[in-house]
Amino acid sequence: MSNISKKKRIFIFCISLVLSFAFIALTSIYFLFLHRYKGRNIVNSWSETDQFDITTIATVEKQKDKDFVILNLADVQICDLENPLIHLTIKREIEYLVQKTQPDLITLTGDQTWSNENLISLTELIRWLDSFKIPYAPVFGNHDYGNEKDSAVASQNYCCDLYERGKYSLFKRGPTNLGALGNYVLNIMEDGKIYKTLYMIDSGFEDKITDMQIAWFKWNADGIKTANNDVYSQSMVFLHKPLPEYAHAYYSLPYSQRTEINKYHHYSLSGSTQNGFFTAAKGAGVTNIVCGHQHGNNFTLQYEDVNLTFALKTGELVGYYSDEEVYMNGATSFILSGDHVEIINNFVDREQFHITKPINEE
Repeated sequence: MSNISKKKRIFIFCISLVLSFAFIALTSIYFLFLHRYKGRNIVNSWSETDQFDITTIATVEKQKDKDFVILNLADVQICDLENPLIHLTIKREIEYLVQKTQPDLITLTGDQTWSNENLISLTELIRWLDSFKIPYAPVFGNHDYGNEKDSAVASQNYCCDLYERGKYSLFKRGPTNLGALGNYVLNIMEDGKIYKTLYMIDSGFEDKITDMQIAWFKWNADGIKTANNDVYSQSMVFLHKPLPEYAHAYYSLPYSQRTEINKYHHYSLSGSTQNGFFTAAKGAGVTNIVCGHQHGNNFTLQYEDVNLTFALKTGELVGYYSDEEVYMNGATSFILSGDHVEIINNFVDREQFHITKPINEE
């Protein structure tokens, strides 16, 4: 009888252990991948009649008579479900790029994550960025919203919450009536004066920069102009999707020149559509526009006196649109010196960071 009782106790213990593990596993799956983290729904409508207050704009200090370096990370695209070794590879790559360029500011032009499972990966990325103790400023990309609009585990609102908690993050949730939440402005200050203005534009999931976004941009630019002795500050725009002017500039070149500047010239140049955002930007002191989105494109073209840059892709995946092998990884940096902006592509050796093959290889 004793032996039977002992076996019964062992059986019950094993069943309890299995059920406990099953409960923990299912609970983890639910809260990490099925449960929606909706975040704070903060209503903050904007109107052209609002009074502009320059003190609400975040600032970054530039040392006098010293170049200011911006490192842009484009399409990092990490995912909760990936092999942890891929995350380690990308982390090492970013650490190398930061060490190499010694930036004063890190910008991220969208698609920091790339699927519905974005909670762990975005939290992890923010932790990496905070570890550098360098200010950083992200915008949203189409995949940051999930595979469908706001279908990700961490919703757009919750992603805003995470970015705003970042110790060195300059992200500021923008007005809620612009069509997207990731619109905000930064001023680079030197000796108490505005040196450069950075407009962070959310061109994430939608295919159009809205009329409200353009009006909001003009309102900020005019407000900064008034505070800057009635002169538009020299400015840069960071967004995820390319404007139509990227394609206009590219296809206005002779074919031979196109193939020379962009080896993968057959990559898509499509991105945002808009009602005159480029014209508004050009007229408000913008000299540089920076985007990501199309991974195989990496070039800068001047169009109507504005530099249009496809930033170099950061991270593990390197392309989607070509049957060729594409080895273009790294990050684009911008060295601001006086009125001049030098654009440098910092390519990463794939083997050094254990990126062993392009995504289209078996």
